[in-house]
Parts: sequence; C-alpha cells; structure tokens
Amino acid sequence: MKFPLSQLHKLGKSKPMVEVVGVEGELQWDYCNLEGLPGEIVPGTKTMHHMGVIPKGQWDNLPETFTATDGKEYKMDDIHTLIPSKYNAYKHKDVRDESNWLGFDDGGEG
Repeated sequence: MKFPLSQLHKLGKSKPMVEVVGVEGELQWDYCNLEGLPGEIVPGTKTMHHMGVIPKGQWDNLPETFTATDGKEYKMDDIHTLIPSKYNAYKHKDVRDESNWLGFDDGGEG
C-alpha cells in the first residue's frame, strides 16, 4: 500500500494491525522513520478555528519500510490489509451491564 505522509504520522500514533504478503497472521505497526520529513501540519497555521495546513510533498521521499512491534522491518508495498487499532475503536457499553459502576437503573425489570 502507498500512504501519504499525513497518514504515516497517524499510523505511528494509532499503531493499527496490518496483514503483509508472505507473513502469517496480523502484525501491529509500531513506527516508520519519518526523520527529516515535514511534520503533520505547517508550523504556525493551526488556530482555534483551523486544524492547520498540511505540508506540501505528501508523496515525496517517503520511507519504504515500517517496523512492527515484533522488531522486524517490512515493506509498506507488501501490506494488503490495514485493520484499525482495537484501542481506538469505540466500544458500546450496555447500561444494563452488571459492571455498571455508577449504578444507574435502566428502568427495565429484573
């Protein structure tokens, strides 16, 4: 897969699961070397009402490999599936759950 620079910054924070050609099972993205590349936004452009300007060159001089949490390097071109991180997924909690520590009554019987 090909990723723009802005997405590489996000992948480094969210650490998603990926599936790579030739590797059995899922791997967790740890990081890729972004040293010397622009940051997520152009400095001085983020305000209270604007999220900032994305730097130019989103596809220029990007790294070709990433390091998984197993410590090994893999080619980004070999990624065939990107699975959002389980830690960033919203998990619905049923108010009727027994571990409802606030003790709210859901109004149901039982």
